[in-house]
Amino acid sequence: MAEHIFSKKVKCPYCLKQSETPRVLSRHIRPQEVAKDGYTTYGGANPYFYEPTVCSHCHLVFHDSFDKVRKTHREALETGYFNRVNADALAGDRSAEHVIRLYKFAVMTAQLSGQKPSVVAMLGMRLVWMYRLTGDESSEKEWMKRTLDKYNEVQEAYTDQIRTGLPYDQLMLRIADLSAALGLYEDARRWYGILLGSKEVSERIRTQARSHWEDFRIEHA
Repeated sequence: MAEHIFSKKVKCPYCLKQSETPRVLSRHIRPQEVAKDGYTTYGGANPYFYEPTVCSHCHLVFHDSFDKVRKTHREALETGYFNRVNADALAGDRSAEHVIRLYKFAVMTAQLSGQKPSVVAMLGMRLVWMYRLTGDESSEKEWMKRTLDKYNEVQEAYTDQIRTGLPYDQLMLRIADLSAALGLYEDARRWYGILLGSKEVSERIRTQARSHWEDFRIEHA
């Protein structure tokens, strides 16, 4: 194992057994630049490549943000996931292509196991970023659309930060930025306008929204 990687013990949210998964040592995580949509460029090892975890016992692919799988969702996993996936399909070297496969399985298991829609959307953003790294613009845009749909679903059913999984102003900025990236001018304008006019928005998010909106206006002038 490379010197910048260590084995972290994690508990599977389905079988509750402990596995070990590779992660990047914190002292080797060197953020360099943050894109508008939150993607962080790192010097050295990329932590995003090590976020998906594969349970060494039941082979569930999951993320640290998953809650324990409830009894009501176990059957859906058994029929929709475990009956279709084997260990060979999950094996790989944590290359971009391998991690894309793992993130797709994580999206599947998140949906089947009833994880928060915000978690499904977060995993969708990870896929957007992974496809960007590989230069696959078509798949990147496809996952942007899917993720925007999921974030819109989160927004429509929003209750509070704890139950939903993220602050409302951060959610609105994500919707605005994805709408802008997809060229949805009116949707982007509406959400940026709400962010810039609301007193409930944090100064940090408002500053980002103002900068992103100005960039978008210039690009579409």
